[in-house]
Amino acid sequence: MTLDSLADRYWQTINRTAPTVATVRGIHDYDTELPSFDDGWLGEISGEFRDILTAAQELDEGENSTQQRITRSLLIHQATSILDTLETPFLLASVDPFTGPHTRLLSDTRQNTVTEANQADDLLERYSKVPGFLADALEVQRGSADRGMAPASAALKRVMSQLDGYLSSDLSDDPFLALVVPGDDSTWHQRATELVTETIRPAFETYRDGLASEVAPLARPDEKCGLTWIPGGDEMYGRLVSRYVQMEKTAQEIHDIGVIWATDTNAAEWSVIGQTAFGTSNLKSIFTRLHADPDLRFVSEEHMLEHARDALERAWDAVDDWFGTRPATPCNVVPVPASIAPAMPPAYYSQPPVDGSRPGTYFLNTYRPEDRDLFEYESIHFHEGIPGHHFDRSLASELDGIPTFRRYAQVYAHTEGWGLYAERLADEMGLYSAATDRLGMISADAWRAGRLVTDTGMHALGWSRQQAIDFLREWTPIGLLTVEQEIDRYIGMPGQALAYKMGQIEIMRLREKSERRLGPGFDIKGFHDTMLVNGAMPLPMLETAVEEWIRSAT
Repeated sequence: MTLDSLADRYWQTINRTAPTVATVRGIHDYDTELPSFDDGWLGEISGEFRDILTAAQELDEGENSTQQRITRSLLIHQATSILDTLETPFLLASVDPFTGPHTRLLSDTRQNTVTEANQADDLLERYSKVPGFLADALEVQRGSADRGMAPASAALKRVMSQLDGYLSSDLSDDPFLALVVPGDDSTWHQRATELVTETIRPAFETYRDGLASEVAPLARPDEKCGLTWIPGGDEMYGRLVSRYVQMEKTAQEIHDIGVIWATDTNAAEWSVIGQTAFGTSNLKSIFTRLHADPDLRFVSEEHMLEHARDALERAWDAVDDWFGTRPATPCNVVPVPASIAPAMPPAYYSQPPVDGSRPGTYFLNTYRPEDRDLFEYESIHFHEGIPGHHFDRSLASELDGIPTFRRYAQVYAHTEGWGLYAERLADEMGLYSAATDRLGMISADAWRAGRLVTDTGMHALGWSRQQAIDFLREWTPIGLLTVEQEIDRYIGMPGQALAYKMGQIEIMRLREKSERRLGPGFDIKGFHDTMLVNGAMPLPMLETAVEEWIRSAT
């Protein structure tokens, strides 16, 4: 089997495995489908990915071009990660507010777009399968709990809050009714409304009641929230660390790196910039000032949205001095849907679909704006929008001459490492409005360093939820609302939070290496384009790409 045919096979298989994600991408071949938890279906899909993995590993890498080597390494990384999830029921049907089965339905469905009326009709067939999908997911979650692999109580509470929020929401805000259908869509919306009221919402209520009655009594307490407290949890966490970090680092080593950054490196930066902003270098005094100043709070949802759009406009105007390539698509800023916002992070990005039916979208969580610290948000805008994920994800989606799967591959250490690197880059670009906003940049960096400490602390070292909360509260000025949301996210998505800081550290190392090797010949535009114009890739392959760029520049 050739590499190109293997890449095509992977793309078809991944879209079949995650049909709701495929629809969001603009792939409509599986619009009638939902994933299955049936052993036979899972066995078939796992067999496909195992064949792809084996074939990719057996291909001779030596004679391949750079693009072929990127494709091969990415196939191996992606297939390995997916197989691990498919073969681990606890991960496959996680009780998690960000990646749980219910969230995939609610979040993906709201982002659906269609270009033909028959595609909308296909989605109605998918919607009719929601009861079976949720019932099967509950069965897997119940089985995991019965085997001693119950979810953490904190994650379960967040999920219950989301389900209650959806069930109590007005039909006018229902994600299953948000689709814009070409032509006269009144008949479609009438049929969809009947499905929502008679089938979908009752199924969500049954799912919610099942979690409450059958899973919640077995949930792990906050004192035992990490994977280390469940059978096989340490081994599972080790695999997740390898997936998200892609370095030969133990959990303890990663934990120690985070401690140094948060309590030493970032602490020193607080002191320097705090002196400029407030005339004090004392950490606690700086944090107090950041929280006490009423001018450093948002006042409304519209205030948050305007703040984001202004920052991204300024960033867009500055990028030509730092990048040789920019995305063709605009970056839309929209609020996170109200029904899921309380359990969601401050912001996230969704790249444009294959069919070009919508632009890159920056989702900003505007829930309780009066409780959100304004000084933190410019760094968030630059991370999720420009020059962060809107550049790395949208540029990837616009690439030509590479297998389609590479345009949409998510390799967290690269993409999230780039997002965090972009926050620091924005400072070099002169984008921060004031010293307080630069403190927000340090806050965000310390936050990601704190992730290394708290994620490994809970999942490998046995920390309680409160220990993790206390660490972030001591070493960052992040508000309690966000801290609690974030800690619960790490509980429900073990290992993923490690990718940001570890990826950023690697990108900074590669830049320093390039600057040292090239000296006066170093070109920042060339380096940044090398980071982005091949799409996401595993970190070892990223280093290879940088090495080849260095050789070509000498």
